Amino acid sequence: MSEIGSLAIRAFAGGLFVAAFAVLGEILVPKRFAGIMSAAPSVAIANLLLIALTKGHHYGMREAEGMIVGAVAFLVATFAGRWLVGTFGALRGSAGLCGVWLLVAVAGYFVVFR
Repeated sequence: MSEIGSLAIRAFAGGLFVAAFAVLGEILVPKRFAGIMSAAPSVAIANLLLIALTKGHHYGMREAEGMIVGAVAFLVATFAGRWLVGTFGALRGSAGLCGVWLLVAVAGYFVVFR
C-alpha cells in the first residue's frame, strides 16, 4: 500500500472512530465519561485497523497486546497516583505516578513479549 493510501485510510478511520466515540461520550452520563471517550481509543482503533490492513493480523495482534500492557500500566498508575498525590503532593506524587507507570509497563513488556 502506498504512503498516500495508508495516510488516507488512517485519516478516514481516525475521523470515523473519533466521531463515534464523541457521540458515545455525549450520550453517557455523567459527562466526565466524555473525556474517556475522546481521541485515545479512537486513534488506537484506527491505528490497529491500518496495521492489520498493511502488515497483517499477526502484527496487529502484537500491537494490540502492547496497547493492553500500556492500559494495565495506566490503570495501576492511576490507582497508585491517587494515593501518591494525596500523600506527597502534586509534584512528587505525579513524579511517583510516572515511575509506577514505567515500572509496570516495562514489567508487562517483559512478561508479554519475552
